[in-house]
This record gives sequence, C-alpha cells and structure tokens, in this order.
Amino acid sequence: MEISKRFQISTLIAWIVIVPPGIFLAFRLFPSIEIEWLNLSILFALLFVTMIMPLQLKKITVSFERWITFTIFFQYGVFAEMAFMQIALLILVFSTKSDLPLLHRFFVNSLIFTLVSLASGTLFHYAGGVIGSTDFLDICLFGLVYAISYSVINSVLMQLYLYFEIGIYSFREKFVGWDFASTMLLLPFSISLYFLNLQFGNHAIFLIGIPFLLVLLIARMYNRSDNLNDKLSSAGIIGRELAERLGFEDVIRTFIQKLEDVVPYDNAYVLDLRNGEHLITLMASENGVITKNMNGLSFNLEKTVDDGLDTDNPKIFSTKKEAKTLNNFKFLQSVESVMTAPIKRNQKTEGFLILTSKRKNVFQAMEMKIVDVLTGYFAISLVKARYYEKTVEQSERCGLTKLHNFRYLDAKLDEEIIRFHTGDINSLAVLILDIDHFKLINDTHGHQSGNDLLKALARLLEPFVPMDATLSRYGGEEFVIVLPSYGKSETIQLAEEIRREVESSIFRIIPDLSKKREPVDVHMTVSIGVACVPEDAGDAKELLRNADRALYIGGKQAGRNKVGVYGEKEIVSI
Repeated sequence: MEISKRFQISTLIAWIVIVPPGIFLAFRLFPSIEIEWLNLSILFALLFVTMIMPLQLKKITVSFERWITFTIFFQYGVFAEMAFMQIALLILVFSTKSDLPLLHRFFVNSLIFTLVSLASGTLFHYAGGVIGSTDFLDICLFGLVYAISYSVINSVLMQLYLYFEIGIYSFREKFVGWDFASTMLLLPFSISLYFLNLQFGNHAIFLIGIPFLLVLLIARMYNRSDNLNDKLSSAGIIGRELAERLGFEDVIRTFIQKLEDVVPYDNAYVLDLRNGEHLITLMASENGVITKNMNGLSFNLEKTVDDGLDTDNPKIFSTKKEAKTLNNFKFLQSVESVMTAPIKRNQKTEGFLILTSKRKNVFQAMEMKIVDVLTGYFAISLVKARYYEKTVEQSERCGLTKLHNFRYLDAKLDEEIIRFHTGDINSLAVLILDIDHFKLINDTHGHQSGNDLLKALARLLEPFVPMDATLSRYGGEEFVIVLPSYGKSETIQLAEEIRREVESSIFRIIPDLSKKREPVDVHMTVSIGVACVPEDAGDAKELLRNADRALYIGGKQAGRNKVGVYGEKEIVSI
C-alpha cells in the first residue's frame, strides 16, 4: 500500500492532537495503583515477545498481545496499559519489516491504541469495574465488558482508517470476525494470569506465561509450515495447469498470471538467455497487462558476470538500494523490492524471471521457495510446448519448401468458409498455380534440380502473400494461395503479377545429370487458376475444384503461362 504524503501529515497532526493529551487524561482520570516494577517488566517482556509472533490465517494476520495488555489493565489501570503499549509499539515498529514508512506505522497504531484504551477503559469504569479487584465474578463480568468494547472500538477505528486511506469500509471484512474471536479467546488467559499473579506473584510466569509463549511458538511454526504447504500445493496445481498448455506463448502467459496467486508482485519479466550470453524479453506483466513490449525495465542485452543475476539460485533485493546492485538493469517505474530467479533445465540456466514490487520487503523466503519450484515446472512446460509446436509445424508443413502442406490447407479452407458464412469476411478467393513442363525440367536436369526450383519458387511467392492469406504447397509442383476478403478482380490482378514475375525471373540450379555440374540458369513459367466465393462456389471442396478446373482449362489447355478464371458459363484465359 502506498501512503500519500497528505495522509501521513494528517495522521501526524491527529497523533499530536490526541495521543499526548490522551495519555495525560488517562493519568489524571485513571491513575495507576502502586506499581511493582519487576512484575510490570515481566509483563512487558511477555507483551513484546507475543507481539512479534503473530499468526497468518487465510491471509489475515492475528496477533495475541491482548492477553497481556488486558492483564496489565486489570492490575494497574488505563494509564499503565497505554504507556507500556506505546513503548512496545515503538520497539516493535523498528524491529519488524514492512513496506509502510516506519513513523507512519507507529503514529497510526499509537493513535488507534490510545483511542481504544481510553474508550474501553472508560466503559469499564462506567459499568462499575474496579482495577485490582480480587472478586472473580467482578473481573469476569466487567472484564467481558472491557474486552467486547475493546474489540468493537478497535474494529471501527481500523475500518475508518482503511476508508480514509484506500476507500474500503465494510464490517463484513474477515479480520473483524477474527479480531473479535481472538479477543474472546484470550480473555480467559488474561484473567487466569491476573489471578495467578495475585496468588503467586512473579512465579505466575512459569505457570502460564512461558507455557503460553511455547504453545504460541509451536503454533507459529506449524502455521508457517502450513502456509508453505498451502502455497506448495498451489504451486503443484499451477504446475499441472502449465503442463496442460501446449503453446509456447500460452505457457508463458499462464505462468505469469498464476504466479500472482502465490507471490505478491506488481510487475513480472520473463527473459530468455540465448547461448549463455544474450538476454531477450519473452513476455512481461506490467500494471496487470501481459505484453511483449515492456516499458518498465531496460537492460543490456549482453549478460555479464557482475550484473547481479544469480544463475544458480533465486535472490531477493528487499530495498531500492539493494536493487541497484543489479548493474545492467534499470527500472523505469517505481520499484522498492525485486526478486530474481534463474529458469533452469538439466542444471543449465536458460532464462530468468524478474519480479518487482512498489513496496519494500515484499518478497520473503517462503515466496523465494515457491518461485524456485514454479520455475522448474515452467522450464519443463516450455520444453514440452516447444516440442509440441515443432511437431505440429512438421505435420502441417512441407519438409521441402517449408510452406504449409495439404493437411493444413484443407483445414484452413474449411475455417475460412465458416468465417464467410458467419459474416467475418465478405468474400474468399483461391489462386492455384502449377509449373509448366515441370516433368521436362526433372528429366533434363535431375530431380534434385527440380526440388531446388520448387524451393526457389516458394521463396519467390512468399512476398506476394498478403498478411491474412495462406500459401501452401498443394502437391507435386502445385501451389495454392487462400485469400480471405479478396474479390475476383483483386485475385486476377495478383495472379497476373505472380505470372509475370515468374516469367521474368532467372533460376540458377546445379544439374544432377551433367558431368561438370556447373551452374545453369533456367527460365520457367506457371499457369494459374482463380475461383471465388460466393460467385463460383459454396463450400471449400467446390472452391478448390473450380480453381483447379480454371487452371487446366484456362491455363494449361489455353497454351500455358496464362491465368484461367472460373465462371459459371465459361472459363476465361487472361
């Protein structure tokens, strides 16, 4: 969360106006009874240790310090509880990491605790409660009033704080329920510690103080392990989702999207490491948008030893100052913390993941372990996706010319016909061409020379293919161009341009059948057939068949080196 300067100043002014006068008011209205300093010091130590061991429950942080603050209140009153909470808060703020400014954290918590203590303490006394009472029922009854008012007022003030800072205000928030439940749970421990103190003095710490902390410590260790297991379980689910993705870019996109569920990043960058030397951006997520054109990071393309990227293990840079050790990288957006992780396969680093956040100390050891696991899944899924795409490409492309094959053409034509009938395109044309006297070329110069000419023709045709069109090898020496949204006149014009270009081109081959195998210049021509939807056909097979008829009747039979155009009444040669 980014805190505006205006809000920080407003919080400081509110603190100055409320906290010092509030503490003075508590001192005058609710003076403490005689203080036993050793006892209070022990309670303060228990308070501080409890405050630094909160539990994380379903993304909600639950702290248990109230079992001590309530005991201090029952023994010494509002002023002692307020004063020692301020000291504990000050120590806690400077001993724990957070993305919020230190002083702002102290002022906010100090302000809320002061108001909560004053209000709930006043209600306790107003209801008839007495500090230092030895009556069990009185402490239980008025302690319950104090605990309920403490929790309710704290929740109201927290909601007001969230509303003024980020515009969220809802008593249905889960932390409200957890706050009340934990308060009610801790009240019996607080009352027990209070009466044990009355009975056994400072020895009460051995009866309930230390055991409570030990139980809390065990719960915290289990909680951290449980949270890690939850995230590892989520990582396993993400790994399975990655394995289900077959496209290379789809794998990267899924990885970036799902990673956000377990690691709190703002921007993410996936870099490829080519030949162990050069870094290339594959994909990025910036401000929630996945893109190939990143704007928030620039870097030297050449990988260097001292650039700060660890090729073996994930690495965390908790502050902006630490992030500056990434020498070759410049963050163009606000960045306070960074995590980098190598993407490895077979113990070899083939890329890097870079995560950034606008907040300090966001990435912790747990997230680093999760990222380490996920990059492993990611690397395997990328290899699988590359292999799949290569297999698909090989099954849909001609091995000789590298153009799409008949299998792909057949499916593409059906797809384009559907697009025509659904109104996505308003017309569809097919251009089919065949090399004239190709058998004579093979017989004269050899089949390898014929193959060389097929490859050369494929390269010649590629510049003539519009962006949305498809060029395929139909079989033998025939090629097909599928032209969505092309009318008959446009297709005839394109066919004539291709015919003239082939006729005027010189193709150099090395004949297989000659003894000297010296280069030979060859001229060749093509015959072309044209047919269109909706004028000439209603489905894919009919369209291709009519284009083929135009090729042979209007092109081959008309003398070759011509463009044949299909028509309902006759096939015209151009």
